[in-house]
Amino acid sequence: MTETPPETAEMPDAHSWHVPRLVLAWVAAAAMGTLVTLLTSPTDRFSWLVLAVGVATLITFALQLGTAQREGFISRVSFSVAGSVVIIAIIDVIGLLL
Repeated sequence: MTETPPETAEMPDAHSWHVPRLVLAWVAAAAMGTLVTLLTSPTDRFSWLVLAVGVATLITFALQLGTAQREGFISRVSFSVAGSVVIIAIIDVIGLLL
């Protein structure tokens, strides 16, 4: 009896990543992080940053659901949300240093 090797998961091609939608979500996260850093007091900043991450996540879901493509959805959403969190964190750290 011959066993067939298990198929390896292939990365989707660059078109299926919908890079402009990823960048758009990151730009929105950068804008929200900048606004929170500039406009809130240091005591309220953490609460507003949590809200900014939540809104960035909702924007990501909306943008990725708009593609109507099932393949790679989880990868695209997780990559986009992780990028948004990192962008907001970097902006906050820069704001704390200045």
